[in-house]
Amino acid sequence: MKTVMKSLVLATAVFSTAASADLSYTYAEGGAAILMPSGQTLMGFDVRGSYLATENIFAYGGFRLLSDDYDYTNWHIGAGYRHPIDAKTDVWAGVNLEYQEFEIEYCNFFGCASGSFDDTAPAIRGGLRHQLNEQIEVGASARYVTGDADYLGLTGQGRYFIQKNLSATAEVDLQDGDFGLFGGVTFFF
Repeated sequence: MKTVMKSLVLATAVFSTAASADLSYTYAEGGAAILMPSGQTLMGFDVRGSYLATENIFAYGGFRLLSDDYDYTNWHIGAGYRHPIDAKTDVWAGVNLEYQEFEIEYCNFFGCASGSFDDTAPAIRGGLRHQLNEQIEVGASARYVTGDADYLGLTGQGRYFIQKNLSATAEVDLQDGDFGLFGGVTFFF
């Protein structure tokens, strides 16, 4: 009986520690973004945010506008669920609505022409976040966007905490094999 009680106390302590992961899901993030599809170098800005509504459920969204020979606009909004693995690690998954728009204007000797294409479709996202120490957080995520402009995206992210609620954020992104970068700041509430 003593062994069972000790095991229950230990399991309860481990589980309560796991449920209190110190990874915040209430933040605003912004910075510069680059995406390099098919010989282009699209540059612009990317802003994102997340809000933890309950202990495990959060809302998230983002907006990005990139430009080169054409403009790429992307926004998403959705809801996710986080699950603590241990005191420093979470896995998460979410579903969202994703909007993408491609606009091009081409001018030559004969005049100018323009065109655009847009698509709104459901998407799924998921990932892993891990707090290495008080100053460094790393993460990886994947997203699959359906629809006419479907793509698979893979992301690796690092955050260096300047203060408890402010981090410098860097990200490497592959969007259907096209290389991208993000650099900015994250403010945690």
